[in-house]
Amino acid sequence: MRRSSPRLAALLLVLMAWGSAATAAQPGDEVLTYRWRLQGFLRGLAIFSMPADGSATLTHRDLGGGHESIELYLVSDRNEDGEYFRYGSERDATTGLALRAWSSSRWRGESKSREARIDQARVVDIASAILLLRRDPPRRPRQLEIWSDGRLYPVLVVPQEVEQKRLHGVAVAARRYSIRPIQLPQRRVWKGEIDLWLAADPAATPVAIRVERSLASVMLTLVD
Repeated sequence: MRRSSPRLAALLLVLMAWGSAATAAQPGDEVLTYRWRLQGFLRGLAIFSMPADGSATLTHRDLGGGHESIELYLVSDRNEDGEYFRYGSERDATTGLALRAWSSSRWRGESKSREARIDQARVVDIASAILLLRRDPPRRPRQLEIWSDGRLYPVLVVPQEVEQKRLHGVAVAARRYSIRPIQLPQRRVWKGEIDLWLAADPAATPVAIRVERSLASVMLTLVD
């Protein structure tokens, strides 16, 4: 029987919490498919005790009534026990107001989930931050609040230079946006980072996503 590292398991739970029960994609939903893999110092240890790569989807759907959801869902290629990680949120498509956010996972037969109602603007989770930057990429640093593990943290979105990302052997120009924690009086500091590469196409397609914590990071690369 494989033994898992508690630190590594906790790392993935924090990096990629994943929402309530899966919902099949419907006609009109945008579904982007990715491959994910662990990077960094802990990858070599992870492959012996837990999944180090797998597949992922980023799904955006119209819920009707002016509401929409965005959800990121990761599974392992060694998915023996229905293991998954999921992150998502529901938003008002007109105002951009966050309505609720959720995260859930199943790992080694243990299920965890969190959900919270949110009634303030400029709040994102990992998945909705991607949607926000696709629709309104900042030209200068922009402060936001990120929902993570049931708490809100101040973060700063910083636009970076255009880089060349290779997809299926083809170079794609994509601008990188970095989300970093910031320190404010009387506020907790988020222990995470996100980098997002948006292609220079009308949809601002996210061709790569990186979520980092401590000594490891998870890189997602667009497949379809």
